[in-house]
Amino acid sequence: MNQILTCIALPPADSLRPGMIPRTDDAIALPPDFPGSLSDDADLTLIPPSMEPPPDCACHHVPALRMVEMGAWQGAALKDLPPAGLARWTADATFAPPGGESRADLLHRITPWLTALPTTPPRIRVMADATVIKAIVIAALGGDAGMLSRLDIAPCSHTVLTRHTAWRVRMTGAPLS
Repeated sequence: MNQILTCIALPPADSLRPGMIPRTDDAIALPPDFPGSLSDDADLTLIPPSMEPPPDCACHHVPALRMVEMGAWQGAALKDLPPAGLARWTADATFAPPGGESRADLLHRITPWLTALPTTPPRIRVMADATVIKAIVIAALGGDAGMLSRLDIAPCSHTVLTRHTAWRVRMTGAPLS
């Protein structure tokens, strides 16, 4: 049986827009004008723990789909972060902000979740932060955490993976219609 995993990258958190690192526990709510149809034929919709389920959508909260934990950097303005730490964060996949998780940690969280995803139902929708969607794609390809900084997936886009015996990437970062 073939399985389709449609990943929808959520809009950025409101706190990110003014140059702030969002808090992991910030509630995620879809704006009323959020593009894309949630009435697609998904048999199962999975969302992060901090997301409010969209109206008329039966969703399951999945802890593995939570945003990257930014530790002491949560709620901080990018301009106030130590330049050396910020440079290291962007260059070193194993570096974590104080009390946070690295990109390698994120990939180690997503890979077993994706591997353990049941082969049924045939159509699953995941709604998560764009960085989490990037980790899903890299995990599907068997890549390493360094690849996370070389893949762009925009917020408000969708990515499609398919599985027969192994995960394959059909499309990434397509705009929602």
